[in-house]
Amino acid sequence: MTIRHRSGCGGRPSAGLCRWGWVLLPAVLLAAVSPGMAEAQVQASDNARQITVDEAVEIALRRNPGLLQAFSAIEMAEHNRLSAYGALLPGVSASFSYSNSSTGRLDALNQGFAATSYSTRINAGYTLFDGWGRFSNLKSARLGVVEQNARYREAEFQVMQQVKQAYAAAVATRDLVAVEERRVQRQADQLEFVRQQLELGRATRSDSLRSQVDLNNAQLSLLNARNNARTRTFELTEVIGSETLVGPTAEAELAVTEIPFTRDELFAIADVSAPGLQAASVAVEAAEAAVSGARSSYLPTISLNGGYGWANQEFPPSNRSWSIGLTGSYPLFNGFQRETQVFRAQATADQARQAERAARLNLSSLLDARYATAQSALAGVELAEQNVELSEESLRVVQERYQLGLATILELQDAQITFTQSEIDLVSRRFEYEAAVATIEALLGRRLDQQP
Repeated sequence: MTIRHRSGCGGRPSAGLCRWGWVLLPAVLLAAVSPGMAEAQVQASDNARQITVDEAVEIALRRNPGLLQAFSAIEMAEHNRLSAYGALLPGVSASFSYSNSSTGRLDALNQGFAATSYSTRINAGYTLFDGWGRFSNLKSARLGVVEQNARYREAEFQVMQQVKQAYAAAVATRDLVAVEERRVQRQADQLEFVRQQLELGRATRSDSLRSQVDLNNAQLSLLNARNNARTRTFELTEVIGSETLVGPTAEAELAVTEIPFTRDELFAIADVSAPGLQAASVAVEAAEAAVSGARSSYLPTISLNGGYGWANQEFPPSNRSWSIGLTGSYPLFNGFQRETQVFRAQATADQARQAERAARLNLSSLLDARYATAQSALAGVELAEQNVELSEESLRVVQERYQLGLATILELQDAQITFTQSEIDLVSRRFEYEAAVATIEALLGRRLDQQP
């Protein structure tokens, strides 16, 4: 075998070292860096509090910032409903006045001059008729509460989806760390065996160097996997809103349970329970009620007013009076404000109807896509499990053939890579299935293990 090297190293006693320096450099870097980094990562992982996925969901439902904002929207809607109820009740007000001056003022009632005066009055008013505006507003306010509750339920399941996906990602990266650790161990065993064969004259220097390269690459991949696992742990902590670092339990695994519903059954469930679709439908009803309220401005308004008061120059006041009146008004022309109000209400209702239609189409599209992804991932899990078994057996055969001198180091490397990749593919497929199931549950607004 002819190995080319840079001319800058030629002719020097260290030419062999320069020739293979690119091979040994990763090992030198790993020897200097990896022990401290690996130890720090292990210590950081130990600091994470281990929780189950159900515990993670429970914490997120209590502490997730986005969910707390959605709950505030419900409270605002309930206060709007209270205000709409208040519009059906009479308005009551009380007033009091007192005045004093250095010079007397003419009191026409008592035919004299007075320096002080007192007055107290209670007024009440009630709108007898304003079309159906107040009742339309009340209906709209009630529907607003229903809509915000549906929005909150939608946000709740979205948070659950995020938590489950983040938890599954943390478990997946932890499994990938285990895959890379096994790869490092296999490569270390392979290097030791090749060195023994080299001493016996059954292997070449190239075989030993290639095995060292494989071990170095495996160690680098292990460092990357540990860093990814650390990142996923912080992402899980952020999603659930925890102030302390949390991670999955040692018993947590990517369990693959087949979806107990067909595609058509999922669509039927979505029509009934999907929170996003329910919120869009209620928004349409609320917008239509607002149109009715806007049209009531074309009708007259009739109000009943009454009051009772006391007034005098001395305290307590002794002069009493009462009043009662019935008033009505009808705007003949108000600069097209009524027309504009009705047009805006109708436009809002049209937009709400189109938003509902878009939500329904989007739900159907996402649900179909996630169901297809789940089924594909489920089939992929079965194939990946077979590939792991086959590639492991293939690696065993190639190792035996290499020991007998019937296989080259390149064949052994290919078998190692194929086996490692099959393990990675299995973890990836399991994670894809978990993520797809979590998305389906978020779209439906219910868990798939619950009966309809």
